[in-house]
Amino acid sequence: MKKRILFSAILFFVLISYNSSAQTTISSSDFKPLIGSWSGTLTYLNYSDGTPFSMPVELRIVQTEETNNFTLYFTFPDEPEANSAETVSISDGGTMLNGEPVISKQLLEDGNLEIVTESMGADANEPATIRQTYIIGAEVFVTRKDVLFEDQEEWLNRNEFNFKKDLQEK
Repeated sequence: MKKRILFSAILFFVLISYNSSAQTTISSSDFKPLIGSWSGTLTYLNYSDGTPFSMPVELRIVQTEETNNFTLYFTFPDEPEANSAETVSISDGGTMLNGEPVISKQLLEDGNLEIVTESMGADANEPATIRQTYIIGAEVFVTRKDVLFEDQEEWLNRNEFNFKKDLQEK
């Protein structure tokens, strides 16, 4: 009986240790619903006076030849000089997104997928923890940057893109 209890206790602790060390992983299939054209807004915190500012933005997303890379082409109708492209890159093991550790991946009640990364960095030339949250769905895409400055307890929303899939893409 003592051996059975000891064995059960050891097994319990091994399983707990395994679950706590398991890493959250993502794959290119998580991002496939994003391929296509999107319309939305960028809202960001104005650094000079701390007020939020919003502007329209168009987005086209393509996957780079069946790789773990997706290119995002941003078009700002009211500010063409801000047009840009960036690549979203998933590490081979799926534990990193754009070089940042994936700390959470969960299916939300509405059926959308939420992926969160967190890393140390700087914002406004101040050391900070940077959290990126991605909400991915068939008709919605949100990417949000939150910042936690050293010696602070409250996260600050720095910017947020909110997109809806273009009607012809559905």
